[in-house]
Amino acid sequence: MSFIKKINLRRIAAVVAVSGTVFFGGNALVNAAPANDGVWAFREAYTAQKPDTRVFEQDMTLITTNFHLDVDSKAQILKDGSFRMGGQFNCTYTNLKKNYSTNNTIPFYIEQIDNEMTLYVQRRGKWSKMLLPGLPAGIAFLWKTTDPVTANGVMNAVKNVEVLKDTPDVRILNVTLDGAKLADILEKDSQATFANLSGEALAEQKTMFQRWLAAFKANDITFAWTINKPSWTTATASFDLTPIIRSYARYVLDESAAGKVVLTDEERDLLDAMGYYSELKSYSTEIPPEKSEFINAPANLEAIPENDNALNDVFYEITTTVKK
Repeated sequence: MSFIKKINLRRIAAVVAVSGTVFFGGNALVNAAPANDGVWAFREAYTAQKPDTRVFEQDMTLITTNFHLDVDSKAQILKDGSFRMGGQFNCTYTNLKKNYSTNNTIPFYIEQIDNEMTLYVQRRGKWSKMLLPGLPAGIAFLWKTTDPVTANGVMNAVKNVEVLKDTPDVRILNVTLDGAKLADILEKDSQATFANLSGEALAEQKTMFQRWLAAFKANDITFAWTINKPSWTTATASFDLTPIIRSYARYVLDESAAGKVVLTDEERDLLDAMGYYSELKSYSTEIPPEKSEFINAPANLEAIPENDNALNDVFYEITTTVKK
């Protein structure tokens, strides 16, 4: 199997996580930020959040000319700082050259405790697991941190905030984040997640990590955030991550052209569609904590076998298995 098969869905999982970065923080002392009314409105809402159990419905859609992915999930941040997300990937893939299509629904579950993030995927009725170091874990840290240093870094990454509505009940903001500054935070906060890797696995993960950091550095990130002002909680947040996924796909295609990566026809076609014709957007809604009971973890997590090629297998199934 070629190198790229180890990264496609693994990094889609990362993008699922990044769509929630607005929800990090809470009661952190923030000292630095550009001084304009929009940024101060963001700062007030950002610092007023409480470091309590939070639950979100998390939906994401990736559309290209030959691939349609819908991710339906719920995510929970617990009081102890642990993070979990459960749901399913709904995938439709069309091979335009060979004239066939596939449809798959793939359950998944993500759990992070301390610096270790684990992805569980179900394929043909059986679960397997693999570690997700680097960017996914670093983003989840941003999502849940109350560390003042990180909070100040996030505020410094705010380039512009437009206040669309501000009443006693609701505040709606359009926020632009500096991708380069956000990438610097992610790079710093992700380093500890590589501790359990070594050798070839470490080298491959670091290479993928640097590609994604480059994609962040080249693009700003925009999102719309609606805040319930009486409780200072998130009502909704929507992210446009199209520039990030396009940049990443183009980096891999450039590496292929330079002979650094070998791609199959299916991989090349999918990356070409992602690099030039894709749209990636996410939508998050905060829900009451009692709804977290619907985040279903697989049974007997400790007994699930580890498979570093779990996402290779999923990618192969998505691109080759025709449902009859």
